[in-house]
Amino acid sequence: MEHIIAVGQYVQGHVLGIVFAIVASYVIGFIWHGPLFGKQWMALNNLKPPSKDEMTFSMMLPGLSANFVMVFVQSAVLGRAFQLVSLANIGEALIIATIIWLPFSALLLVNIYAWGGKPVKLMVLDSAHALVSMWAIAAVLYVTL
Repeated sequence: MEHIIAVGQYVQGHVLGIVFAIVASYVIGFIWHGPLFGKQWMALNNLKPPSKDEMTFSMMLPGLSANFVMVFVQSAVLGRAFQLVSLANIGEALIIATIIWLPFSALLLVNIYAWGGKPVKLMVLDSAHALVSMWAIAAVLYVTL
């Protein structure tokens, strides 16, 4: 229970860092699923791009909201973990983020995609996005500690 309270205290003392981490994650998501890999991601998911008339903000709101909650919690927990280990440099922050990403994001996606019969390329693309996003969150939190 004390660590949950400590995470709450971290959030109270580091709101700006968490907000910047959320923004960084959204920017990476926009670039990743837009100009970098958007067409490839859509093809691997068997999705057709909506026309400009069909595309509305309300279509994206459920995903954006779920992502907000996820990145907020990731930032709060990762920031608290950084406090516990007293980071010496940003490299350590990135290593910790990678260690957390592997079992809780990458391997989770591998399992879900394997059971769902999804393409390996999609699994790699989504797992890599999760890692790059986690690195950005870690870097922002380290800089704003």
